[in-house]
Amino acid sequence: MTRFLLLMSILLIVCGSVTAVMRFASPLQSLTLWDKGGSMSPREKYLKKYKAGLEAEKKVREELKLKHDAFMSKQDTKSAQWAKKAVAYERRRKAREEKMAGAACDEAFKKAEAQMEQQSGENKLKSRYQFVGVVGKHDKKPITWYARKKLTGAKWSLRIVHVNQGAIIKDLFNRGKVDMFAKYKNNGFPVQNEDDGEASTPKSLQIKGEYLVRERSWRTLWNFSPKHFFTDPSGMYWRERRLRQGLYTDGGTVYESTYRYKDGRNGFRPVNSLGQFMRDSKVDVSTKRKVAKRIKMDTPDIVVEKS
Repeated sequence: MTRFLLLMSILLIVCGSVTAVMRFASPLQSLTLWDKGGSMSPREKYLKKYKAGLEAEKKVREELKLKHDAFMSKQDTKSAQWAKKAVAYERRRKAREEKMAGAACDEAFKKAEAQMEQQSGENKLKSRYQFVGVVGKHDKKPITWYARKKLTGAKWSLRIVHVNQGAIIKDLFNRGKVDMFAKYKNNGFPVQNEDDGEASTPKSLQIKGEYLVRERSWRTLWNFSPKHFFTDPSGMYWRERRLRQGLYTDGGTVYESTYRYKDGRNGFRPVNSLGQFMRDSKVDVSTKRKVAKRIKMDTPDIVVEKS
């Protein structure tokens, strides 16, 4: 009985989860509004020019074929030298046809390219500046705008950039440039909602975390704390510091702290529900009052964040 009351006197609070889950994405997310003339891709431009060249080449070959048929209908095919003359004429005709078709195709290519450039110049915005809006988290000024002179060959005039601060902070933390500190606040049990006249039973406490990012530098002694170094040792790097022996609760279940020496890991073994513990007649009334006060007001001693 004495041992049981001693464990109750050092009852601690543990949080099972944190409401906010931090997720990281690309550090920069942008939306660019292109000028109207620069919306056509290089592949679309080439296909348009290629189509114009094929149409011009087909037109030239059809015209030459009509002239050839008209010329051949007037020739005397019964003469002795007709075969040799026809072979020589066909060789010269094919060479002349290929040359004229190639010239027509090249000219159509140039005309289509000039036409697209002219349309691009007519549809392009006449702004001499480029505007960039940076999206922030401030309510009073959600977007900060910047402007610069448009560079030569630039095809856009407006761009909105959203800076993902979470991804940047994670990258700085991985490279050892900053440290993250957390402070947790106990908001007690959530407000109970009544559905069909029955009140829902709260299962865990509401814990709110406040995070602080601090830069590592020689001015802050690289965030070194002599107090934590001497009073909070964890042994070897792969072993967890053993938690203080006692009973813990997350507001719904009472746990007993355990430690596995083989692996160097902490654990919790469920003992009873918090409601049954508070109704237990073996527990002193003063201990119950102390536990109720700590659950409502005190900050948690241990926090386990689940992603």
